Amino acid sequence: MSRVIIRRRGLSFLQDLMKKFVSVVVICLVAACSQPDAPKPDNPIVPSMPKGIVRTDGHRAVNVSVAGDAQCRALSASETGIALSQTNAVRAQAGLSSLRGNAKLQKAAQQQACDMARRGQMDHRGVASTGPGMRVKQLGYTPRITAENIAAGASSIFDLNGALREWSSSAKHRENIVIPQLQDMGIGHALSADGRFAYWSVVYSAPR
Repeated sequence: MSRVIIRRRGLSFLQDLMKKFVSVVVICLVAACSQPDAPKPDNPIVPSMPKGIVRTDGHRAVNVSVAGDAQCRALSASETGIALSQTNAVRAQAGLSSLRGNAKLQKAAQQQACDMARRGQMDHRGVASTGPGMRVKQLGYTPRITAENIAAGASSIFDLNGALREWSSSAKHRENIVIPQLQDMGIGHALSADGRFAYWSVVYSAPR
């Protein structure tokens, strides 16, 4: 069996800060992935999220693969177009406006995907940052809201569509996608040193 792990970091209600951090783990067969433990809603509920409050499924790093020189490759325009199209389709179902691609968020997501692959760990924290908000600021983007979904899984099955599918079908990760105030998006990808595992990061934000 191959393991696919997805986590997300974003904004939510004050009461969520009292909850324990948890990780979302999805176990997949090579042929097809199982559905996350929360079913995909027919009519997604758009959460009303206050500004400046961060929620995450967990700050602890999850060991996924061997550490070493990661295989980092920026996604093509076609691939980023697919990511935007599928993400905006989810937002359209919730009656929300479309996101646009942003070069700074793209770089932030790519840097985090490479960082995770080099360390062999899935984590919202970076080598020089505590989370996505800090990373986008370091790149010159001044955010009003920032959210991040990350994922890792066997490279033989966990491609771009696989990562997008897991994020959109997981209720918790979907909440990040349908934050009403979002405007911009960037997505990054990298392979582990041995090439066996794929790491993905997507950053959603809106400028001040």
